Amino acid sequence: MHMKIITGRMSRRRGAILSMELVMIMPLFLVLIFSIVEFSMLMSASSRVSNAAQSGARLMSISGAAPEEVKAKVTAILGPALSQNCRIDVHPAAHVGDVGSVYVTVPMKNASPDLLWMTGFSLDSRSLNAESPMVMERCAYQEDSQKL
Repeated sequence: MHMKIITGRMSRRRGAILSMELVMIMPLFLVLIFSIVEFSMLMSASSRVSNAAQSGARLMSISGAAPEEVKAKVTAILGPALSQNCRIDVHPAAHVGDVGSVYVTVPMKNASPDLLWMTGFSLDSRSLNAESPMVMERCAYQEDSQKL
């Protein structure tokens, strides 16, 4: 049985190989970690945007709330970070039984830092969208402050 004794020269070479492996693998590992973090933050924000649109549509459907009330409710659910530069479109139905909807658009930059810009996937011109249609159960709000 022979045992090899690693000399100083051989151990330095092994250390150089390990350093080179680290240099080659680390960028891929960081991109993977950044992807996981950014995707999870965007999925969480997407769920929140969808819930806000649903809550706004439910408020409008059940109580016949004014579009301003619906927008205030949606903005409150989104919170201060997501509600910056967001667009909330409220389309109440004219009559009971018709479908009204709430459409919410939030820029992705509000939901997550742009961690993957170096790979070509940027959040600059992308947005999270949610639409929630709901049948009106109460009289729809009219602009002249009268209920139908």
